[in-house]
Amino acid sequence: MKQFEVLQSISKYLSRFKEQLKILNANGEFSINIHAENVLIKILNIVFDANFENTNYSEGKTYNTMDLRDKKQRIAIQVTATSNIKKVKETLQSFVKYNHYENFDKILILILTDRQEKYSQESFDKILESKFVFSQNDDIIDLTSLYVKINALNELTKMLAINELLESQFRDKLDVPKNPDIQSFDNLLNELTPLFLENKELFKKFGPNSGATVTEPLRTDLTLWYKIRREKLVPNNSVIYKLIESNLHYIPSEFENIFEKLKAHIYAFEKHCEDADFDYTQYQFPTEIEKIIFNESK
Repeated sequence: MKQFEVLQSISKYLSRFKEQLKILNANGEFSINIHAENVLIKILNIVFDANFENTNYSEGKTYNTMDLRDKKQRIAIQVTATSNIKKVKETLQSFVKYNHYENFDKILILILTDRQEKYSQESFDKILESKFVFSQNDDIIDLTSLYVKINALNELTKMLAINELLESQFRDKLDVPKNPDIQSFDNLLNELTPLFLENKELFKKFGPNSGATVTEPLRTDLTLWYKIRREKLVPNNSVIYKLIESNLHYIPSEFENIFEKLKAHIYAFEKHCEDADFDYTQYQFPTEIEKIIFNESK
């Protein structure tokens, strides 16, 4: 049941992604396609067990034939919003012209909108001249067929990671409460205290080192932890950050450095939630802040 719910969520966000691309492209706004490459690269890494790099960055220019590549796995991907056969043929012609088949066994064409129902395999074969294999059924993919590949993974951990990547980009924005009327440092601490208490309790119960795995498998715990940090901790931290930022003038000078450390932690933690590869070990939660919050607020 859990896997089905995660797949439903992935389907929802991929559909939202595709419709957004269609609308913006129809309006001549193509910069979204570059952003799409950056969003998709981590998802494609999971699906294909690869380590793709964006050639437009690594080569320092718009690179011919491919947008993403994994030299070790020998896979190249062309990302495009154009689905017609002309675009596919141009990609394959360039792949042959520049002898990319010597370094890559497979070229995939990822269409950001919808692929055509059928393409002419015969016209592709004429271009390839038996130099490498390209299937119009398997090697031209879109977000719908990408979803099929995600489903075929049949591995909840990977699905959760993909869902979190999509959710960080396309989830609905949460309403943030208006700033209360704060007129002193004590007022600020009184507003911060319940948020800190809730975060502390959530981390104690559901955090990766909570000990909850005594009764449930680790995978279940981490699933719940990802949900808690996304739906509760990050929004709570956002409120904490805004409260501190808008009331810096009330913070005593001896506490300023600690509050700056807390702000850095909040920012880094959110980035880590959006991107699991983001290392925030240098921005750990400053435990001394609890002494200030709980002692000074009494």
